[in-house]
Amino acid sequence: MMMKLFISSILLVYCNAQVDRDWSFQAMCTFWDGKGYRPRDGGFDALDGDKCDFQLPMETDTPESALRYCEDNVPYHILKAKPGSPTVCSAEATLICKSGWVQLFGRCYKLEKKHMMTHGEAVDYCAKLKSEVNGADVHIAFMHRETLPFRINDYFTRVSSVWMDASESITNDLIYNKENGNLLLALDGYKYNLPNIALARVDPSEKAMALCEYTPSMNRAESNYLLKKYGKIYYPTISTSEGSFVRTASSLHRNRIDSLAEANYCTKMMAPFIPNGLARSAFPTEDFLHEVNKAGKGFIIRMATVSMNAQEQERKKATCYSNKGAIHQMLYKSADGTKISQKIPTSAWRENEPRETCDAGSWSSALVTGRDGNPGLEASSDARFAPIYCQNIVQSYTYGDCPDGFTPYFRKSLGQKWCHRFFPGVFKTFDDAEKHCQSYGAHLTGYTDQEEFKLLADLHGTNYGVWYKNETWLGARRREQCNKMSGGSLSKEGFVKDAADPCSRVRVYEWMEGVAPNPPDIETNWNGDVEPNFMYADEKCLGLMVRADRKTINDISCDSKYKPMCGLEAPIVMKS
Repeated sequence: MMMKLFISSILLVYCNAQVDRDWSFQAMCTFWDGKGYRPRDGGFDALDGDKCDFQLPMETDTPESALRYCEDNVPYHILKAKPGSPTVCSAEATLICKSGWVQLFGRCYKLEKKHMMTHGEAVDYCAKLKSEVNGADVHIAFMHRETLPFRINDYFTRVSSVWMDASESITNDLIYNKENGNLLLALDGYKYNLPNIALARVDPSEKAMALCEYTPSMNRAESNYLLKKYGKIYYPTISTSEGSFVRTASSLHRNRIDSLAEANYCTKMMAPFIPNGLARSAFPTEDFLHEVNKAGKGFIIRMATVSMNAQEQERKKATCYSNKGAIHQMLYKSADGTKISQKIPTSAWRENEPRETCDAGSWSSALVTGRDGNPGLEASSDARFAPIYCQNIVQSYTYGDCPDGFTPYFRKSLGQKWCHRFFPGVFKTFDDAEKHCQSYGAHLTGYTDQEEFKLLADLHGTNYGVWYKNETWLGARRREQCNKMSGGSLSKEGFVKDAADPCSRVRVYEWMEGVAPNPPDIETNWNGDVEPNFMYADEKCLGLMVRADRKTINDISCDSKYKPMCGLEAPIVMKS
């Protein structure tokens, strides 16, 4: 039988200990001269909890008996049990109790030896501790497992009785059972003619000490532990520095109507393992791709990405075109319901991908494993029916502020916060203007709708000399295949009038570096009826032209020197 811990004797040492670990676990590890105490690295956001190898004075002879002993006597997650004398219990505390509260089997307990009180007084006393634990519900301890009373007896010494609640199934056959009484745990059963550590229902006038309990907040370490358990039943859980990933048992295809369908599916599936439903479809980092490839070869995982070129009307065109090097994004929600977009890095794609087909049937992506030993994404049909991976996100993320000097614009259709900055005193060629923007972590910018176009024009203003010197670089270039057309003139258009043609007025230019979705919303903004006129087969870049009475766009030579208008997505930060 386990010795008394006399934890009150080391309370003063740890009750004001670090809040980034569980102090009672550290206290128990110290008391039992535990080997290899390893505090978590990262506090509440750590992927793993505190760990310790407890050496307990009990001899066990099989792994099974050692595991049973450890699970009964060490009130934390048991990672490994080694039989022998002593029995070694390797344990992990994933949850974190407030300092001064003792963690036992996933709950936090506190007992202050002030005075004995009635049951009603104990209820009120515990409720008043709510502010001490950040508003969590505090109540009289509930017996949620059979071994809990014995661990309470170990921790809270020199106490004769404490108020406690339990289910009816446990209290149906009490030996000491006063009608209309209140339940207590008699650590010293002499008064009630009971053995020690027994439950009794006593007269309402009886007094005992208040043992208060609250459930600690879920964190990443606890969530990851539960997900690993889940992975032992279904598909193996993948863990990286970004979190844990669970492969779904069901197959899905992309929902073109609801861009958050996959995130919502993951939220429902992972609700038992994460707080507040903070989940999303897995984001394809290099670590994730590597771990998925290790988990299995030769299977396909559908990713919840969508091409920024994907537009419903594009599917209905009579003539279609191919698009190479498209920019894909993934959408998810922050805790406050804000949509957040995240661009897929080019490093996630296989060589020569993504290759979007002209029928718009490859605006999604799939992860193909085991091919040439090089896992990566490939362009995939929206109708691809395959499982997905869900990512555990315990933290809340949202958009941060734009960098200094940049003006924010919220792209409602994309759930994206974009930042623009105009540099009125800088005159450069298109390529050099792009390099100037890159020095600020940005690119020559674009726009998604007419409201954003107006913002760019307002940022530019009209106080920069004569109108033909007021052109400003935007981040779009003429499509390569459209450069084969002969040059136009002041009276001849430089585009194909068929709206479905790849070189039509709306398609002839493309946004670069994912600064806005393609095809661009530019048809109504051209400077004249024949624009873009592709003058002398030379005007391959796009500029914003602002006059007092007009704000338009114009195709211009990339070697001209104009001012840059830069843009970047606002930083994504953890919500405090």
